[in-house]
Amino acid sequence: MCVCPACGVFGTRNSRLWNEAPIPLFVMSQQFFQNPHEMQEHLPRKFRFAPFVLLIALVSYAVIVIAMVTAPNTANAMGSVPSVKTAIDTSNSTPWIAPVMPVKCTDVQIAAGDVALCVIAKYTDATKTGWGVPPFPIAADGTLNPGWKSNGWAYSGSPALKDWEAALWKNANKVGTIRAGALQAPPAALALFEGFLGEIQTNGYRITDAIGYNYRCTSNTRKDCVGLTSTSLSNHAWGLAIDINVGANPEVRYVPTADSPTTACSVAMATNLPQWVVQTAEKWGLLWGGYGWSGGCVTSTTVKSSVIRDPMHFEFRGTVEEAVKIASVNGVSVKRYCSNVVEAGATVRKCTWQDRPQAGWRTSVPLLGPAGATSALVNITLTGASEAGYVTAESCDGNVMGERSWSNGNVAVGTTVANLAVVPLDAFGRFCLYNSTAMHMIVDAQGFFMPSRLAGSGAAMFTPLSPTRVLDTRNSGGKVVALSENGVVVAHAPAGSVAMLSNITVTGTVGAGYLTADSCENLQPGEQTRSNINFGNDDTVANLAVVPMGLVGDKPGFCTLANAGLNQIIDVQGVFAPSPVGQWGYTPAAPSRLIDTRQCTNNCADVFKAGAMIKMTAPVGASAVLINLTLTDAKAAGYATADKCSTLVPGPQAQSNANVTVGRSVANLAVVPVDADGTFCIYTSSATRVIVDVQGTFSPSGDLRFIPVSSVRRFDSRGTAN
Repeated sequence: MCVCPACGVFGTRNSRLWNEAPIPLFVMSQQFFQNPHEMQEHLPRKFRFAPFVLLIALVSYAVIVIAMVTAPNTANAMGSVPSVKTAIDTSNSTPWIAPVMPVKCTDVQIAAGDVALCVIAKYTDATKTGWGVPPFPIAADGTLNPGWKSNGWAYSGSPALKDWEAALWKNANKVGTIRAGALQAPPAALALFEGFLGEIQTNGYRITDAIGYNYRCTSNTRKDCVGLTSTSLSNHAWGLAIDINVGANPEVRYVPTADSPTTACSVAMATNLPQWVVQTAEKWGLLWGGYGWSGGCVTSTTVKSSVIRDPMHFEFRGTVEEAVKIASVNGVSVKRYCSNVVEAGATVRKCTWQDRPQAGWRTSVPLLGPAGATSALVNITLTGASEAGYVTAESCDGNVMGERSWSNGNVAVGTTVANLAVVPLDAFGRFCLYNSTAMHMIVDAQGFFMPSRLAGSGAAMFTPLSPTRVLDTRNSGGKVVALSENGVVVAHAPAGSVAMLSNITVTGTVGAGYLTADSCENLQPGEQTRSNINFGNDDTVANLAVVPMGLVGDKPGFCTLANAGLNQIIDVQGVFAPSPVGQWGYTPAAPSRLIDTRQCTNNCADVFKAGAMIKMTAPVGASAVLINLTLTDAKAAGYATADKCSTLVPGPQAQSNANVTVGRSVANLAVVPVDADGTFCIYTSSATRVIVDVQGTFSPSGDLRFIPVSSVRRFDSRGTAN
């Protein structure tokens, strides 16, 4: 749509670079189209711009155009012109002054993305087709809302548009004469405009000026939107339209003349665009304004008393999905990340042009567990965080808003961390993951809890064991070799044990990688598809794991495999086994923060020192408490050990539940036995802030039984872009 009402007209013949077979054209029968986003009723009117306002508009436009066009016609969109199925004859560069519209694309053609022989002429409301709902500058009383500024005809760059414009992408490379960063549009639409503009310049059409995103209302209402509503916004306000070579392709209202007295459609249009440029635009899914608005001209014989032709203007009217498909058919891959999220109790499909879940998302994670399962044991891995953040595993029921008061894992930029968690399942067998910052999340299911009446006699209960270090390669055997299977014998495991509760620590790692623990029968050689611990180079990391039991030779135990050399330390804390070996069932608890020493107000020196012993009270009736233990703000590298207060002794401990280094926050799940008075303690070897979140309890009266499974990956945001 014209942005400069006083532009001149010139005609330029364009050179041709190659000859190709012509495309047959098909005449539309009564296939008129309208453009409510660019034209309202199009009543004849005179321009009533004050000279000063007009001057401002002309100067502003000139600045934009000069800034955009900077280089010779040497660059191609997206690096090269994609190969396409349909050949376009670019040999004739005569201006197409009497255009004939092709047939209107069907929904089937649009969905397939193959639109080279038709026009996408349907009207769509951009707010309902995935392009977003922009803010609007004019208040209900006709005044300008705060945060808006105008250059006389557009509001681009207003503070109120900061978030709206931040979601738009810019061309990373030059597109012919158009400098890098000059085009601005939603990513899928940008791919179409870049492809179109690059292809026509490669084939000989020179662009001297172009403008795309421009926040304003339509040119035939009021560009400043005064007295209007958001329904009058131009497609330029979404970045879904582009104008090229404005002076050579002016927007003009045509009426019958002495030479063409019957219809305005037979009056020659002022343009320097050859037919093949328009055909190229249509191949990229773009609608050309040269056919005319408010009904348009199907052919030059269509009877119209007047018609507004806008040959500078190209726009996209489809959905986001259709834009992605059309780009793909033309050889350009445009990916976005989409996932099911739960908002206000409803599951919705949410997408972002970033490649990972965004801050504040509440992602639905189906686990495909056994019927009747009410909770699940999962390993949650976090990586690729845009900034330091956390995740909270929670029920998908209810409408939880804002920051969470508890967490199940913490991650810093450039790190990969894993943490075990017991999560609640809803009626659909899923739980929700809230992430405080943009990050990737991976979920591996390790087992399920279900009521005793449904679980059967073979289901397991928990039995604590005296914490025992069963393996420490620093003292015996040395570092394990990358991708080698290593047996871990647990000689004191009770007969009938089906899974082992073990705290696994890796240290002295030779490169970044992961470790997987499973029964030796299930663990296969080579790279794994799931993990229990993730680590960086020369790292020390711990994570709790419930590992299916098997045999190491003829002895009870399990196996581990890491994809990098490292030392491993394994502390066994308990087993899961059917009754009578299994003693305690599980009872989930509403997540709550038991202690946070960052908020300490009394005796703070006693809880923030090397050798601190922090005492706290478990929920009533607990024989053992399931906690998420987070360590942060450490003054020196160290560890924490959680156990009965009566068991812990002053000074260094023989085993640990979590390891921390300076400048890093770590979280680890722990099952902690409780003293007869209902208390348990946490020992810290260095001055460290401690946060404890309760997730549930184990006790003889606990009704949920455990069903272990060989770890299986159920969610990985790194692989769900589409």
